[in-house]
Amino acid sequence: MIDGAWTMWGKKGEPGRVQTVTAALDLPQWGPESGPPLRVAVAGDFHLRPRGGRQARRYMEKIMEARPDMIFLLGDYANGHTRKSSMSPEKARGYFRMLRAPLGIFAVQGNHDQYYGWEPWKNMFTDLGICAMWNDSFLLHLPGGRKLQLSSVRDDYHMRIRPEELPLRLSPAIPHILLSHVPDIFPLLKPGTADAVISAHTHGGQICLPGGIPLGCISREKVKFTYPWSRLNGTPFLITRGLGCSVLPLRLCCPPEIIVLEIR
Repeated sequence: MIDGAWTMWGKKGEPGRVQTVTAALDLPQWGPESGPPLRVAVAGDFHLRPRGGRQARRYMEKIMEARPDMIFLLGDYANGHTRKSSMSPEKARGYFRMLRAPLGIFAVQGNHDQYYGWEPWKNMFTDLGICAMWNDSFLLHLPGGRKLQLSSVRDDYHMRIRPEELPLRLSPAIPHILLSHVPDIFPLLKPGTADAVISAHTHGGQICLPGGIPLGCISREKVKFTYPWSRLNGTPFLITRGLGCSVLPLRLCCPPEIIVLEIR
């Protein structure tokens, strides 16, 4: 009876209880005179199912409740390993168009988006004015005269990332944030390459013991991540537990989340 109740909660209850987690990143290149903190909504691992419209709408509403200056979308918009198991980009367009951020929306690709095919997702985002990133690096000019280098790394599920693919830092005087669907790129990163890496993929374990202790190790590198921050190879990693479910349609002791990151 208890097992059945937990299963019902993990399937019908907890996946719908999206939390908002706050975090802060202090950049040494920006001083207090640079202006108010940059407010960034961080969301990943949507795993949109064919009939998941109600959930998709709730995800977008939760992101917009944060009143973000900027939005980082961290991959796995598609669900499962075939197109039949996933909402199509054409249908998802109606939900992602709900997102607004005055300083831009940036989307990277996840491993499930590779299974579906990244091209239709990339085209959908581009049509909506969302910047779909793939091993890209941009220099952003922000209010108050602040500069920010924002880079991305493609997901490496099918073909391992090579060190020469990693974006080069423009200057130590310009803060550098790297978006990567998986946090397991950390062995390739030399200290000082980025001021922070922002990742998803792990789902926080998805099915955990009380206290958020994962039942298994999600990392390809067999590392136990901490949430929301880990320090890996000398670099701070912000890792979100994500929004959706993969493999099993359950979440236990690991509620879905968006992160509101204040960069100052």
